[in-house]
Amino acid sequence: MAPHPVQIIIILLISCLSLAKEQDMTVEVGAGMEECFFETVNSGFTFTVEYQVVDGGSGQYSELDINFRVMHPRGHPLVAEFKKSDGVFSQTVKDSGDYKICFENKFSYVSSKTIYFEVINENEDIDYDDFAAIFSEEEEPEIYELQVSDIEDKLKKIKDDMEKARHLQDMIRVTDLKDRSLAEHNFERVNFMSIIYLVVLIAAGVVQVVLLRSLFDEKSKINPLWKKAFQD
Repeated sequence: MAPHPVQIIIILLISCLSLAKEQDMTVEVGAGMEECFFETVNSGFTFTVEYQVVDGGSGQYSELDINFRVMHPRGHPLVAEFKKSDGVFSQTVKDSGDYKICFENKFSYVSSKTIYFEVINENEDIDYDDFAAIFSEEEEPEIYELQVSDIEDKLKKIKDDMEKARHLQDMIRVTDLKDRSLAEHNFERVNFMSIIYLVVLIAAGVVQVVLLRSLFDEKSKINPLWKKAFQD
């Protein structure tokens, strides 16, 4: 049984909509280090990079910031941002090639940074008019309840809604990761300070007991000091 022309249209449209390449990654950039990635982009495609620093390290003076650069295949920078916590780069490229994405943490000598970033490589110039040729000129348009334009509008709306939902889910996940990282660092600081206070408290108690016992112990090495102090 031959497939229905409407089914063919839907399959072809979905295939074109799937030309977009999307990927996300979480990477840790050590103190004084730089991490770079490459993305192959064709001419006419829209190249988008969105990043956010989700962890600035456990140091007391750590900050959620990073240096960000996107380099053209010929070597010159398309964008350069310094000590920012998040940002978005989007551009329709004219030259095909391998574009370089760099996150630099060389200004930090102690704290490592964890960055979540998303790369979108898509062709937004899809010509849907070519699919009108699927309908034979001999066939009457009223045979089909769904026209190419209707399918196009509905698929575009579905695609846009799915992208919005996916982006919102990613932002919720990144925010949760940032909050959890902040809570873990605060938990570590509280435990560290609690241990210090506990050691100081125990040491103070021991010193007080030793001093009190030395007041009544004639053999104690500290007792003569007490007597001298009281005589004075």
